[in-house]
Amino acid sequence: MKSLNILKNIKILYVEDELITRNQVFRFLKKRVGKIILAENGEEGIKQFIEHKPDIIITDLVMPDMSGIEMMKKIRSNGSKCPVIITSALSDSKTILDTVDLKIEKYLIKPIDIDALLKSLNDIVIDELESNKNILVLDNEFILTDEKKNQLELEIRNLYSKYLKKVTGKGAKCIQVLIKGKQIEILSKENLTVIEESLLSSGYGFTTIETLRKNIYINTKSEIENQIADIINRKIVLEKIEVCPREKYERVIFDIY
Repeated sequence: MKSLNILKNIKILYVEDELITRNQVFRFLKKRVGKIILAENGEEGIKQFIEHKPDIIITDLVMPDMSGIEMMKKIRSNGSKCPVIITSALSDSKTILDTVDLKIEKYLIKPIDIDALLKSLNDIVIDELESNKNILVLDNEFILTDEKKNQLELEIRNLYSKYLKKVTGKGAKCIQVLIKGKQIEILSKENLTVIEESLLSSGYGFTTIETLRKNIYINTKSEIENQIADIINRKIVLEKIEVCPREKYERVIFDIY
């Protein structure tokens, strides 16, 4: 599996008491992440965590001095929300429930599947960036520049304009697209058909127009979801439709997965 470039910017604390496993995982990760800090047990893991402030912790569950869960309870007691991946040869419901209580991001069974570990790291970093940093990650790259973001918004705007005309019979006078974090918001103005405008001018039909247009978008949502997904190479789901005939605007919001 290809590693994302974003892993080059993170520090990982890896806590593992088995020498062979520790060395194997270290050799694999050192070429793919910014920095990897090693610890042989829970006590050392806590010390290394305090000193280095890693972005992610990978820890074994069963260790001589304290378990990975006990170590994480001590780290969490100081308010840390550092993402954690637990690795263990054990697989039982109580242990998994304990990790859920501690908000552990992933539980991997030994022997460690390297591809699964790498995917977990990628997913954690992407989720952190998109949820807390409001940065969308596409095609293994950040959207850091206004130029790249503006380009994607323009492509989506042109696409949505064609879609709108196809499904309603009329385009919009103005379409605005905004990519913000893991959402795409599209605002369209003055896009009512002649018949809808007539209903509007007569003072009736607000609810009818709203219901009709919402149904159109719901019934054709897979089409626009797939088209936008092709542009940004991520899964897209239409989450909200806001139709305001009286104010002559519509807003649709897509979530990015």
